[in-house]
Amino acid sequence: MFAFFSKLLAKITAVVQWFADLGKQVFKDLWEIATDVPCWIFDKLLDVVVSAISSLDLSGLQQYGGAWGSLPSEILNILGLLGVGQAVAIITAAITIRLILQLIPFTRLGS
Repeated sequence: MFAFFSKLLAKITAVVQWFADLGKQVFKDLWEIATDVPCWIFDKLLDVVVSAISSLDLSGLQQYGGAWGSLPSEILNILGLLGVGQAVAIITAAITIRLILQLIPFTRLGS
């Protein structure tokens, strides 16, 4: 009779332990989902940005790329030594960032 109750208690303990392990695993899985959702949203947002940038037509800017090649080599050398290419890249990046920030609401405080 005592062996029956000990086996019954062992089975009940095993079932309770199984439900406890199930609850822990469900919590861990929900935590993984909750931490992956912001990353997924950010990834999809970047996909939208990439598709928006790839849909821009920048073919009109290609005509200005050949303008540097028509300059004499001495002038190109001096411009390279002065760092005009890097300066133009920095200025272009700053203007682009400023234009992008203008698209975000509540960031128009400085302009």
